[in-house]
Amino acid sequence: MKRILSFSLTAVMAFTAYSQSLWTDNFETYSVGNLNTQGGWARDGGGNANWTQVANIDAAHGKSFKLASIAANEGVWHFHSTNWEGRSSANNIFVLEFDYYTGTGGAGGAGVVQIYDVDAGFEQPFEIGWSQDDGYLYIADQLDGEILVDQVTTNTWYHIKAAYDKTTGEVSAQVNGGDVISYFGTPDLNPQEFDVLLSGISTSGFDNIVASATNTSPFLAVSDVTKKSSVSVYPNPATDVVNIKSDKKVESVSIYDAAGKIVKTTAETSINVENFAKGSYIVSIKYADGSKESTKVIKK
Repeated sequence: MKRILSFSLTAVMAFTAYSQSLWTDNFETYSVGNLNTQGGWARDGGGNANWTQVANIDAAHGKSFKLASIAANEGVWHFHSTNWEGRSSANNIFVLEFDYYTGTGGAGGAGVVQIYDVDAGFEQPFEIGWSQDDGYLYIADQLDGEILVDQVTTNTWYHIKAAYDKTTGEVSAQVNGGDVISYFGTPDLNPQEFDVLLSGISTSGFDNIVASATNTSPFLAVSDVTKKSSVSVYPNPATDVVNIKSDKKVESVSIYDAAGKIVKTTAETSINVENFAKGSYIVSIKYADGSKESTKVIKK
């Protein structure tokens, strides 16, 4: 199985986190010109070497990875290992930060960051990109995703921070330090490879890449450590019914199985789980104010 030529959205623990740096790249030591194999980067899909460059996009960023993809390009990947295998075994949350430059855009074009589990047939924990046809910045996998910015500005830098929890499959992302947006994808994937997909006309850029592994969510604020959860989900373990009690208005509840597949969505706060198979489930609660909260439930 090969990399995916798809870049559209259609497709409580203590705060004692140990963050482990896996790989960083700011391109400052590279020679200006074609990226080629500098710094351990590699290429798949052919095309012209000058479609992926080291260039000075602006003074603030110095040297950056910049695309010069043309309309005739039907899909090329320039990629680098994330060194995920070198993490400590307890650090099962992959964290990625980078600066993303939109460039001028172009109909049908793409400059997309794709994270791959190479050993699992190139399955994707997630990808992040700008839909140049529709205007939004998104994070997605093969099955689900979320819009991060409704309408981006061309020739503009965005700082993106994303996390993938290998245990639960939860994918979270934040742009320019704003709201954290999450959904549940496929668990138990290994984010082994950082790819940039270029296709069609694209002048997007990438800089200040930081890949790390940690044992707790990078989006957990210090204030969240001492703040009691606003929701109670009981009984847990459950046999027939799960009840949700919160001091906030519940808009919807989604329940995911261990494979990350959604098994029930409802607006009710008393949920029949009698026919669920025994095992662990993630209960994701969306509130009327737009906030979200998740917790694990055991079905006996």
